[in-house]
Amino acid sequence: MAAVGTVRIYRPDPALTEDQRQCGRATFAVRRLSSSRLAVAVVGDLDALNGRALGRYVEQHTGISRQLVLDLRAVDFVGTQAFTALYYISVHCARNDVDWIIVGSHPVRRLLSICDPDHELPLVASLVSGLARLDRLAQCRQHVPSAG
Repeated sequence: MAAVGTVRIYRPDPALTEDQRQCGRATFAVRRLSSSRLAVAVVGDLDALNGRALGRYVEQHTGISRQLVLDLRAVDFVGTQAFTALYYISVHCARNDVDWIIVGSHPVRRLLSICDPDHELPLVASLVSGLARLDRLAQCRQHVPSAG
């Protein structure tokens, strides 16, 4: 008889709240900042080898979070495929009602200035200003009256 078990689909395994993964020349790490806020940090290079993996990594870990801090301050090199990954993350967050911010290094900010001239992705100037933005968004959500 086959073993029976639970398969997680788009929900993070509670054991993975402090997960770290090496992918190409980058390391992805996740950390829960609060019950509703998650931080994903990337160290190294984002390129064709790991751009898609970053999108999946974020998707894998944001299942129960309402807010995401994508910390790209330690990214040394960023290829154009990283923009595709960031757009994928944006769509994922919009579909799952997750507020998010990007804190980027100089290469990340340069890529977004070229590929996102209308500033549709939530790039913030600093971690402090980004956290304040997420706090304001959380307050707005608390004040929305229910439709019931």
